[in-house]
Amino acid sequence: MALYVKAVLAGLKDWKKALPVLIFTIARIIYGWAWVEAGWHKLAWLSDGKLNSAGLITKMATNLAGPEVKRFDPLSINSAFAWIGNNIFAGAMPAVTDFLVVVFEILIGVLIILGLRVFWAALVATFLNLQFIAAGSFNNFGYLWTNLALMKFAKYAEYIGIDGYLRSKKGKELL
Repeated sequence: MALYVKAVLAGLKDWKKALPVLIFTIARIIYGWAWVEAGWHKLAWLSDGKLNSAGLITKMATNLAGPEVKRFDPLSINSAFAWIGNNIFAGAMPAVTDFLVVVFEILIGVLIILGLRVFWAALVATFLNLQFIAAGSFNNFGYLWTNLALMKFAKYAEYIGIDGYLRSKKGKELL
């Protein structure tokens, strides 16, 4: 651990490395907390039985394969996603879907806060955000841009985190 701390402190002496590392570390913690909080609130909804992913999935399927969209879907990809949403996630297992959304939101948040596999957590977060947008939630565009930034600059975001420590322990370059 002492070698890792020394390597981090030595790397932070160069302001060109220090600035993005500090910005992405602070942003990573704030953004990760937003994901944990979103999952935590849904966990409270699950206990009340108020979370209705089946209704949201049906709305998403309508948005994906409605009459206005079909003319722009020559390969029927949107129709296939709508069928999967309606017949599998909304029809067969809405309670499992509710549970998985909560688990993945909390897991994404924890991974991002800890600086562990930030790229992969941001990739899964992007998938969830796209599903939320398809269901009609238009407040996720900021999340999409944040996910893209975290995927592009994951090494800076992980520099002060578990992945940075693991890279240091393996003798790899931190940046």
